[in-house]
Amino acid sequence: MVHPIQTANWTSRLLYNWIEPLLGVANERQLEIDDLWPLQIQYQCKCISTIFEAAFKRKRSLVFAIIQVYGIHFAFVGLVQSITVLCTLYGPVVLEIILQAVEKGSQMDFYCALRAIVSLFIVRAIQALLTTHSTFENQLLTMQVTSALQHLLFKKTLALDAAARREKTAGEISNMFSSDIQLIINFSTSSNQIWLIPLQVALILWMLYKIIGWATFVGAAVIIVTLLANHILAKAQRDAYKQLMTQKDTRMKTVNEIFGAIQIIKLNAWEENFLSKLSNHREKELRTMKHIAWLQSWFVALLYAAPVVVTVVSFAVVTLVMKEPLTPSKAFTA
Repeated sequence: MVHPIQTANWTSRLLYNWIEPLLGVANERQLEIDDLWPLQIQYQCKCISTIFEAAFKRKRSLVFAIIQVYGIHFAFVGLVQSITVLCTLYGPVVLEIILQAVEKGSQMDFYCALRAIVSLFIVRAIQALLTTHSTFENQLLTMQVTSALQHLLFKKTLALDAAARREKTAGEISNMFSSDIQLIINFSTSSNQIWLIPLQVALILWMLYKIIGWATFVGAAVIIVTLLANHILAKAQRDAYKQLMTQKDTRMKTVNEIFGAIQIIKLNAWEENFLSKLSNHREKELRTMKHIAWLQSWFVALLYAAPVVVTVVSFAVVTLVMKEPLTPSKAFTA
């Protein structure tokens, strides 16, 4: 049985038509393991681990190995995502053209406005396709990086000497598989945002400057203040996550101690004492998780409030300080 993507033509790959037979079966009944296609060779753990382990042995660096093995793939995804950013910013440009045409009244160039609308439709269609493909490629990267790191960690765990086994308990190793690796994967799959977000901000500020002039810099100052506040929250959240990881390791260590000496605990009727000890560890974890949720709520509040504050401050400067009229083309575009 061959994976259908290997025999699909370019239109099927572009529009994901190759997945329709599986979706049709899933629409009729619950999927079973036999309904799924075989995993392609390049995505099998044996192939991934062989390539990644060879790269890791050269410099003994995870960052170096990830860049060497998946760097081109990351760059391709970043290029596609940068094009989607440009497509996103095309909407306000077309809106400005339409509103300026409407403001002219009888002198409106109908065909110019029509061309802008048609071009917007085409750009949005391209953006939808590119967004879908970049998300799909990012998920493939996530799967490959996950397989590579988990295989490397599993192999390292099997080769631990006695001294290392005393330092690292089974609970700590389990947390590495479930939690710690996920943090590395989250960073690696979103690393393109490090340069995409500044690029998007720079383009937006340039477009705003063309519309409302130096009032843009006032809005930029508000953005900088917001970023500083987000930085403080992110730093606090990072510290809270570190604390949570430590508390998880402590709790898992206690759990392993309990299971390792369960007969002694039962014979001496120490269940309540160990339950109390385990509950205290869990309560500390819950308090830290509540603190993280509180920080995230402030982070989301700033995320949604920032655009509104920037808009209000910028428009206030345009009307009250610069004494310029706030036309529909300026207001709706900015």
